[in-house]
Amino acid sequence: MRALITGVYGQDGSYLCEQLRDQGYEVHGICHSVLSDTSKRIRRELEIENKLPIEHYESLYDYDAMERLILHIQPDEIYHMAAIHNSAESADNNLARQECQLLRNNITATQNILSACSQISRQTRIATAGSCLMFDYSDTVFQNEATQFEADSMYGIAKITERQLVEYYRHRGLYASMAILYNHESHRRGERFVTRKISKGLRDIINGKVDSITLGGIDALKDWGYAGDYMKAMRLMLKADEPKDYILATGKLHSIEEFVSECAKQLHVEDWRKYIKIDEKMISRKIKGTLRGDASKIRQELGWEPEMDFGQLVTEMITDGGRIRV
Repeated sequence: MRALITGVYGQDGSYLCEQLRDQGYEVHGICHSVLSDTSKRIRRELEIENKLPIEHYESLYDYDAMERLILHIQPDEIYHMAAIHNSAESADNNLARQECQLLRNNITATQNILSACSQISRQTRIATAGSCLMFDYSDTVFQNEATQFEADSMYGIAKITERQLVEYYRHRGLYASMAILYNHESHRRGERFVTRKISKGLRDIINGKVDSITLGGIDALKDWGYAGDYMKAMRLMLKADEPKDYILATGKLHSIEEFVSECAKQLHVEDWRKYIKIDEKMISRKIKGTLRGDASKIRQELGWEPEMDFGQLVTEMITDGGRIRV
């Protein structure tokens, strides 16, 4: 079996790479020729474990390049995990152009993969990554696959459009599905994500590297799961008899304050509040409702269950996946 993973040196792509290699797959991965610090760290982990993919550097935004690559690899499965998550990832300082680039690039990449497979590799099964931000303007307090999409972010709008593309090609006989992913974490998260900022920051405080951590707030509630569990779910999706979209979530909410408190407890940090500074200017926007996912459908139909609970997730993050003793 052969698999192609986009964003292979991101958090999600790397777990897929590990899991598929363990299953005996020939794994191909699309990545940037120049990696970010986080991607370099992830690549080193895979290299140490002898689980590197066969690397490719084609642009996801070049249809001809994607068609040639897919024709060359002839993958049985494609996991499309690469995405531009926010306008801050753009080199352009103009917000309007940043948002246009985010929308255009995310949609174009998904369209190119789906279209190329529909033309030259119809046997390939495709899983794309959606996001709970597809519901970030919804009044529904517990979202499932029947909840109407309502987005208040350009990323959420892009993902809704990508989901429509998935459905379009699925209606035309392509095995295409979308996993609507709620917050999923691990020690491979980049440091711009609040969970990594907290777990690494408290460890750095213990080691005398920093004096404090600055957060936008600690009241927000999140449905946090473990990235490795969610990637197992995506693999199950491509083994199903028919392609469907599924929500991947724990359905359990925890506040950022709870996350800080649990990290501090496991790291034996007393009076953690004195190390936390609040700067509300760091919050670029507030989500209208609460993003809490109902994953009953995938539990019932595919038998998936998240294995790692909240406390275990914190342990995984503060120990860098068991590599650091605390």
